[in-house]
Amino acid sequence: MHYVQKYLEKLPLSKLNNNATTGNKSNVYLYCNYYSFYSQKVLMALYEKNIDFEPLIVDITKGEQYSSWFLDINPRGEIPVLKVKDEVIPDSTRILDYLEYYLDSELPPLINVSTDSKVLDKINRFRDMIEALPAGLITVGSFYQPHLSGTPKLPFILPVREILKSGDLSNSANLRKLAEENPKAKSILLYKAEIQDRKHEIISNEEEYTKVLNAIDQVLTYVEDQLKSQPEGNWLCCENFSIADISLAILLQRLWELGFETRFWADGKRPLLENYYERVKQRDSFKRTIPNLPVHLKMIVMSQPPAYLGAAGAASIGVVVAIAYIFKKIIH
Repeated sequence: MHYVQKYLEKLPLSKLNNNATTGNKSNVYLYCNYYSFYSQKVLMALYEKNIDFEPLIVDITKGEQYSSWFLDINPRGEIPVLKVKDEVIPDSTRILDYLEYYLDSELPPLINVSTDSKVLDKINRFRDMIEALPAGLITVGSFYQPHLSGTPKLPFILPVREILKSGDLSNSANLRKLAEENPKAKSILLYKAEIQDRKHEIISNEEEYTKVLNAIDQVLTYVEDQLKSQPEGNWLCCENFSIADISLAILLQRLWELGFETRFWADGKRPLLENYYERVKQRDSFKRTIPNLPVHLKMIVMSQPPAYLGAAGAASIGVVVAIAYIFKKIIH
């Protein structure tokens, strides 16, 4: 049995039966990974709303999201998943809505941040627009088309990119194998394998992947225009930080990590967006969400040989070497 399940079973029943609130009486658990794009959105929202929660880390580098214990929680084999008492809520969009509408109404809002219906419509429109961008495809596609981006940063440095690229190549076959080993999740896993095949067709084709980058370009043009319409000091849609800002902040961070900042906003290309990114990085919720160098190092130290996906096997060695090299550069 996985250590997460053991952890939950050891919790006193009185704690499991508390209502989900802020403070020390939380009954909110998040199955997540600090490097997962969609986990990061939920993490940032939890920190913004000051919700006390327990993160339960799922090691996606080893394919732990496809292990039998996790497939029992979410048959789609995807993180994040929120657990509140007996309720299990998958999918980052559903989780963010749940945090807004079904937890304590006294929590700081992220969607209903204004009484102006036009502002709320704008928040939802930008949220939908940004969420429609395929983060996983954008990320892995940059490994296949490195000439389309600039200089990648941690955690997506060259050795990691090569390992993740190898993992992507074997992902479809692994999903089909796992489908045979997990009858209850078979249809979902086979469907995910088909989607993986389609994604691979896109990211391995420069013309198709460029279309995805052009879609990002269009969305960020709308964002820059929106920022022009806001008074100085405002966030994307109004003076209050909203769910649209979380979506935008995590997107910009991922694009920066992949080396796309020069393509999309740096060097005066989109000055308001560049200023926005610098501002949002100063928020406490952002700092608590995005892994820093010590977290990268801890991740390497804690990594173990993979149990599910063979491609991750060499990842630990490759990343250790890369991090060691970077760390050496820093201290020298």
